[in-house]
Amino acid sequence: MSRPQTLVPAVLLIASFASIAAASHSSRRWETDPRGVLIAIARAPEKERARRNPYAEQRDAVLAGAKLFREHCAECHGSDGWGSRHAANLHAADVQGATPGELEWLLRNGNIARGMPSWSGLPEPRRWQIVSYLKTMH
Repeated sequence: MSRPQTLVPAVLLIASFASIAAASHSSRRWETDPRGVLIAIARAPEKERARRNPYAEQRDAVLAGAKLFREHCAECHGSDGWGSRHAANLHAADVQGATPGELEWLLRNGNIARGMPSWSGLPEPRRWQIVSYLKTMH
């Protein structure tokens, strides 16, 4: 075989390995736990998972959370929360199935591997307001 003829199969082999690696990486990004909650959210410690939202179902908290969402979250998740290739769909069962405590924990800690920043600098009551708004997206 001449040099160009051996190069083509090698390039195709490398391309197929890269394709397989990319596919397995992308499928891992959206894994869920046994409850069906995104792994990035489900990593919250049990103590955090059990926390209750002090503003649950309060209309003013939902309105404040909507405003905060537009200011801090809409850039990645979209103004309606439907997400993108790089940001989760916040209406989806794998997000909505999370407890309020898990969502607040994720807001506080972020998910650097997926590009979500930590919002720990946002006061805790504001994070709970965002959670209140998120829970209206079901």
